[in-house]
Amino acid sequence: MQLIRTLIADDEPLAISNLKAKLAAYPNIMVEQSFDNGDDTLAYLRQHQVDLVFLDIQMPGLKGIEVLKQLSKSSAMAAPLIILVTAYDNYAFSAYEHFAFDYLLKPVSRQRLAQTLLDAKTALDKQQQLVPPPVTQKLTFKTGASTLLLDDVDVLMIEAAGNYMCIHTLSENLIIRETMKELLQRLPPQFVQVHRSSIVNLHHVHKVQPHNNDYQLQLSNGKQVVASRRFKADWSPKLQQL
Repeated sequence: MQLIRTLIADDEPLAISNLKAKLAAYPNIMVEQSFDNGDDTLAYLRQHQVDLVFLDIQMPGLKGIEVLKQLSKSSAMAAPLIILVTAYDNYAFSAYEHFAFDYLLKPVSRQRLAQTLLDAKTALDKQQQLVPPPVTQKLTFKTGASTLLLDDVDVLMIEAAGNYMCIHTLSENLIIRETMKELLQRLPPQFVQVHRSSIVNLHHVHKVQPHNNDYQLQLSNGKQVVASRRFKADWSPKLQQL
C-alpha cells in the first residue's frame, strides 16, 4: 500500500481536527504536519516533499491562493496536489485558475472527501508511472580472493563490525574487510554515512523521526537505524532531493 503523505493548513483548530478524523478512515493517508498559517505552510513545503495538501484559503499571513502561487513558481521538488478548502464558494474559479487539484467547501462532507481522495490517488498513481525506473549499478566488494557483485538497489545499509564491515542486503548479510572511509569514497551518492558506524542507502529510507537527541530512520525492510545529528548535514539534504 502506497502511503500518501499529507499536510493540512487551516487557522481553525476544529477544522483541522475534523478533517484529521475523517482522514483517519483511510489507512493510506499519512498526515505528516498541520499548520495554522500560510507562511509556515509554504516554508515547510519548500523543504519537504509531500503528496497532498489540504489548504485553507483564508489564513493569517499568506493566504491559501498566495501559497498556491508561490508553489507553482518553485521547481525544486515535485509539486504536491493542492486541495483548497474554504467556507466560500466564490473562490472556485480562482482556485482552478492557479492549478489547484480540487476545491472543497466547509463543512467537508465524507462523500465529497472520498471522491477527492479517489481522484488524488489516481493522479498520484499516474505520476508514479511517469517516473523512470532508477538505473541499477553494480557494486563490487572484495572478500578474500573473491569479488562480490551486488545491485545497488539490493543493498540497504553497511555497518561496522569490529575490523570488518557487514553489508545488509534484501536477502542476506555479507562480511567484507574494507574501511568506512574507503567505501564512502567509491559508493554511489545515495549511500551516505548517518552514524559513525553506519552507511545507509537513502533510497531505502521510508520514515524519519526524532530519537533522543538524534534521529531514527526506518528502512524498507522495517529495520530501525540511528542517524546521528552530527551527520545530519550529510544525509538530510540528500534525502529531501530523492
